[in-house]
This record gives sequence, C-alpha cells and structure tokens, in this order.
Amino acid sequence: MVCDKLQTERLIIRPLDQNLINEMGTEYNQHQRFFQHLQKLAIDPTLKGWDAWIVQLKDGTYIGDIGFKGKPNQYQEIEVGYGFEEAYRGHGYATESVGALINYVRASNPELTIKAECLKENKASIKVLQKLGFHQVYEDDVMYYWKK
Repeated sequence: MVCDKLQTERLIIRPLDQNLINEMGTEYNQHQRFFQHLQKLAIDPTLKGWDAWIVQLKDGTYIGDIGFKGKPNQYQEIEVGYGFEEAYRGHGYATESVGALINYVRASNPELTIKAECLKENKASIKVLQKLGFHQVYEDDVMYYWKK
C-alpha cells in the first residue's frame, strides 16, 4: 500500500517512520504525537501508510501532518485527520495534501469510505472537507461527522 512519498505542485507528503523523523531533526524526535505513531508502527509495521504522513514544502520545511486513524475497519471505512502549523494554515495546504492522500489510497482501494469529523466551530476544517467532496452525515452538540 505504501509509497515513499507523494508529491503535489507545492508539497511533499511522506509516511512517518523513524528515518523521516531522524532526517527532520531532533526537535521532531521528541514530539509526543510522532512518538506515539512510531510506537504503533513498531508493534505493527503494516500500519505504515494507514497512519501519519508528514507534509513538507518542496524545500523540506515541515508544515503539518495528515493521515488515517488506522487501517480500514470491517465496513471498509477509514477516518482521515490533519493538522498544520499555524503559520501554514489558510494557504490550501490541507486541501492539497489530504486530497492527494485520498486519491492515492482510493487508487488501490476504491471501495473505501473515508470519514472525518471536526468541531462545529472549526470553519477552516469544514471548508477543507467541503472542497474535498465530503458530505456531512451527522452532527451532535459539538461535532460534525462527514463521509466521502
């Protein structure tokens, strides 16, 4: 399932692993969220590609991470998530990178349903999901739930 990297017009998107963290530098090696992903990969190496991907500008600058919350479930559903450094929000990077990842996964797994959730107050994330063709399927007091 996993390739070494995806490239878009502006971005390089790479599946997280220890080598990538080492390449990015020591400040990322201590990042708790990355450490948790690396622990999961150590237990189950087949998670690579179904877990975190690092998003970088073409010059290698880390701007955020995207990915899935594990492998598809028994209903062929996966949940996508993303987060970007504040300085890189509002530039279309989330739409560009998440769209590329979804296209990549769907090329070999067309049957997958991709889910997402976001806080109702997160207008930027709502725009990203709408631009990517997600449809809101449910809401509660705090969250919107989406599928594609």
